[in-house]
Amino acid sequence: MEMTAIDFAPFGLDADWPTRRWLEPVYGRRDELARGIRLGHASDSAMVLICTFPRARFDDDVDATGGDPVREIAFETTYTQINLALHQIRTAGARPDGLIGSLVRYANQQANRYRDWPISRWGAESASTTSLASWQSGFSLAYPDVYVIAHACGIGVDRLRLTPVEDSMPGYDHSADPLELGAMHWELWPSRPELGYEDLAKMLVAPSTDAGT
Repeated sequence: MEMTAIDFAPFGLDADWPTRRWLEPVYGRRDELARGIRLGHASDSAMVLICTFPRARFDDDVDATGGDPVREIAFETTYTQINLALHQIRTAGARPDGLIGSLVRYANQQANRYRDWPISRWGAESASTTSLASWQSGFSLAYPDVYVIAHACGIGVDRLRLTPVEDSMPGYDHSADPLELGAMHWELWPSRPELGYEDLAKMLVAPSTDAGT
C-alpha cells in the first residue's frame, strides 16, 4: 500500500512489540482513500489490532444515512469482533444454519447498547469495551480528529497504551499485500485459541435475552 494514500495519523501500540507488526487498509465506498487503517501486532501468545478512522470522513459517511456516528463505531467494533471469533473455529463439521444471522444480530444488539459498555482506560484515555470468545474489544472517542478501535486476544484490552504512528510507520510491514502467501494477516495467526461452533452459539444466548434489546 502506498503511504501517500493515508491522509491521517493512525494509532498503534505505545511499546516495542516483540515480533510481527503490519498494516491493513480498511476500504469503504470511497476508492481513492482508505476509510481507515488497521495496525496489527502479533506474537506467539497475543494479538492486538488497532483500527483508526478519520472522524470527519466517518461522520460524513454516517450522516448521509441519517445514523449516529458513535453507534456506528460501536458496530464496527462488534462486527469485527464476530469475525475474529469466527476465525477461532477450527473444529470439523458444517457451520450451523442461521449462525451468521445470529452473529450479525448480536453485533447490532451490542452496538445499540454501547452506552452501557464497561469503561476501561488506555493510559490517560477512556474507552468503552465489550468481549466475545477470546477477544476483548473497545472504542475510544478521546483521540483528536479520529475514532480508535482496539481488539486484543491474549492480553487485556485495559493494558493497552496507544500512540500516533509516524508517517513512515517504522516497524510496520506495508511492503506487500497482507493476503499474499507468507504475509502476516490477522486471519492467519496460528496461535489463535480454538473455539467450537456450539461454544460460539452459546455465547450469543445471554446477551440476546437482556432487557432493553
